[in-house]
Amino acid sequence: MITFKHILCIFSVFILLQYSCGKDDPAPEEETTINAPSDIQITTANDKATISGKADSGTEVTFQYEGTNGQVLRKITTDASGNFSFSIDQLADYEQQLQAFVTKGDLVSKTVKLDKIAAKAAYNEGWQTAKALIQAHRWKSDQTVSRVIIKQTAATPPYDIFATVAQKYFDFKADGTFHFEVTSPLQFTHDTGTWAINEDGVMTINTVIPLGPMKIEHAKIQHLDANRLTLLANISDGLFLLSMTRE
Repeated sequence: MITFKHILCIFSVFILLQYSCGKDDPAPEEETTINAPSDIQITTANDKATISGKADSGTEVTFQYEGTNGQVLRKITTDASGNFSFSIDQLADYEQQLQAFVTKGDLVSKTVKLDKIAAKAAYNEGWQTAKALIQAHRWKSDQTVSRVIIKQTAATPPYDIFATVAQKYFDFKADGTFHFEVTSPLQFTHDTGTWAINEDGVMTINTVIPLGPMKIEHAKIQHLDANRLTLLANISDGLFLLSMTRE
C-alpha cells in the first residue's frame, strides 16, 4: 500500500535527480581570448606599401609604430571573411616598423611584430634644386597628411599639437631667414628664424612657436615639387611627418 511517506520519498528523489541533471548541463562558456592578426603580407610598388592579412571577422585591427612612444598609424575593421588590407606611403631613408593587435569589445589579442616596411629612395633632384623649390613661395601646413610617428618623451611642450592641429605657414627665405606663422587655434608670428639645407638634402630649422623656441632637425625630404613639400623630421626626441602645400 502506497502511503504518504512513500509519495514524499519518491518526490524527493525526483527533485534530487532534476537538480543533479541541471548541475551536469555545461554552462555557456564566455569568450576570454581573441586571435592575433595572421598571414600578414607586405608588398611595395610605386612608393606605396600594401599591408594585408587575416583576423576574426568583425574585429578591429590596430597598427602602431613599435616602441613605447610609437603612435597608431591605422585602425581597420575586418570584412565578413576576416580579411583586411590598406596602403600607406613608403618613407625616404626610413624603414617603418609596425606592430599589430586585434580588439573586440573588451578583448585584446597578443601583439605581433610586422616585417619592416622598406624605405623608398631619397629625393635625388639635388640639394640646389630642392633649395630653389623650397624658397620659391610660402607653404601652408596640411593636417590631413601630417602625423606623429614617434611621440616625444616629455609631455610638454606638446609638439603633436604643433604637427597635427595648428594651422601653420612656413616661408623659407633666400638669405636663410625662416618666417613662421600660426593662424589657428591662435594667432602668432615669428620672422627671425633660420633654415639651412646641406648637400645631402637634409634640412635644419630654428624658429619660435607659441610653445617656445623649437628646432626641427634631420628633416629629410619625402616629397617635393612645385605644389607640395613633405618632411620627416625630429623635434625633441620625437619623429614627425610634416606636410605642406603651396599657398
